[in-house]
Amino acid sequence: MNGIRARNFPKIPSFSIPLPKPHQSPSKSIGETLMSLLSQLDQCSCSPSSLPQFHAKVLKSRFSNNPFLLTRLAHTYLFFKNLAFANKILFNFPKKAPLFLWNETIKAFSRNGLFRESIDLYCLMFSRGVRPNEFTFTFVLPACAGLRSVDEGRRVHEEIGRIGMESNLFVATAIIDMYGKCGQIGSAREVFDRMPQRGTAAFNSMIAGYVLCGKYKEALLTFEQMQKSDVQYDAVTMVSVLQACSSVGALQRGRWIHEHLIKNCLEINVHLGAALINMYARSGSIQESRIVFNGMHKRDLICWTAIICGYGMHGLAKDAEMLFNQMVESGIEPDCISFVGILSGFSHKGMVDDGQKYFKKMTEEYCIVPTLEHCSCMVDLLGRAGRLEEAERFIKTMHIKPDAGVWGGLLNACKIYTNVDMGERLVEEILKVDPSNAGWYVLMSNIYAAAKQWNGVAKMRRLMRERKVSKLPGWSSIEIAGGIHYFAAFDKCHPKIKQICKFLKDLEERMRAEGYVAETNCVLVNLNDQEKEEMLCGHSERLAIAFGILSTKEGEVLRVMKNLRVCVDCHTATKFISKIAKRKIIVRDTKRFHHFEDGVCFCGDYW
Repeated sequence: MNGIRARNFPKIPSFSIPLPKPHQSPSKSIGETLMSLLSQLDQCSCSPSSLPQFHAKVLKSRFSNNPFLLTRLAHTYLFFKNLAFANKILFNFPKKAPLFLWNETIKAFSRNGLFRESIDLYCLMFSRGVRPNEFTFTFVLPACAGLRSVDEGRRVHEEIGRIGMESNLFVATAIIDMYGKCGQIGSAREVFDRMPQRGTAAFNSMIAGYVLCGKYKEALLTFEQMQKSDVQYDAVTMVSVLQACSSVGALQRGRWIHEHLIKNCLEINVHLGAALINMYARSGSIQESRIVFNGMHKRDLICWTAIICGYGMHGLAKDAEMLFNQMVESGIEPDCISFVGILSGFSHKGMVDDGQKYFKKMTEEYCIVPTLEHCSCMVDLLGRAGRLEEAERFIKTMHIKPDAGVWGGLLNACKIYTNVDMGERLVEEILKVDPSNAGWYVLMSNIYAAAKQWNGVAKMRRLMRERKVSKLPGWSSIEIAGGIHYFAAFDKCHPKIKQICKFLKDLEERMRAEGYVAETNCVLVNLNDQEKEEMLCGHSERLAIAFGILSTKEGEVLRVMKNLRVCVDCHTATKFISKIAKRKIIVRDTKRFHHFEDGVCFCGDYW
């Protein structure tokens, strides 16, 4: 065994195929020889490299077609991830290979990321007349999910229905998981609702599917259903629920979960810790995010990356850099996501030299090949700083083909600096690769409007009509007493909308007395100034902020989440509101957080 001790290798798990009984062997000597080969196989398990030699010995012996020995050998190959030899045994199995071996091989291919091969094996098994059992389906459905092949997943689901196995708890859970990961959350819910009994895994798959599909409200409602059903939740449940909380900014709900974890003595492992760090950071409380991080006894790369990205998102680039260096000093090597976090932080603060230094460090010191995300950060960094030509040169020298997101970062810079000529070049490139995204048409339209080129605005609107592209409606949300309240721009549906509008009108008079002047250039349509000012007052974040002031105690921090970038006028207005109302107001838009307090935003008006 080349001096390697057997205890250094994991023990091969046993399975349920019984050893051959003495009366099954033609003679005692043959039985003893078979037992001898099985003993040798156990020894080979201590040295996986000797398995092929043992396999050759078996093929030369009288037991070359012994089903039990071949199954044991194939199972050992699979355990050590030698899938090619295991597959060879399966394909050349005498007569009919046992279902156990088919299942184990399908599972091994799936769990090693060979999803196509796993599905093909399942189809071959079916064609050879081997009837699957519940384990078969729980192995092949994850392969369909891994391949994101909903068509093949549906075919497997149909076969499950024909066999009458959908009521099996484990099979139904695997179906839900498959549909969720394939983006077919409606189909997942149908299976979930039909289940006569639902366990923790079924709820976990349903909640995770909602989160993956961006249905965060539904994920939280399903968690509530889980609690009412007295189904025990676990760490996996909480990670998904915390992801949903972070996405909608449900800070109070997230705090409740954190308190519940502590109360029930559920260990906050690295996965839960990272989820809590991310939830607090993305919900607008970077201080609580840091408290969780500081309280963790064990921190892995994911935890460090979560806190670094959190600080970067809040525009606290120096803090993010300090944590990055502490992580490296602790012996944890950064990965590509760590660098995305720190580069985006530098971008939000306009720290071009630092960004370029870390980009060089990433590629040269850590040999990380830049992804589109890294390149997008660099383009955004240069573009926001007004170095548009340098950003364009960077794009042209990228080793990978730029996507719409990379070009779009520079197009946004063209809006900031009203560079129509470059914007026209860029939007032409963007619409080649992403013609159905209304955001690019709107952004170019805004560039034209800022330059008062109304013919250009009309051209972009005409293109949108011709291509049947619709604009994403703007909305903002705010959490009050654990409930999330949503506001659309010019919203008239909220029960308290009259009270909100009256409050905003009174507030605007006080703002004007303090020196506020509306930035009517933000209204990118050809209207008179009074009409533009009226439109600005209807922006969704102002409605949410006004509702928050009316609905909370004096001095309470307001946290608003927005699906679009904050406009210049709303940014200015929120500074005035924070001073007049004596409130700290935190706003998260698509790019970053803004912290308004006493008439100032911590971003320094750079975003």
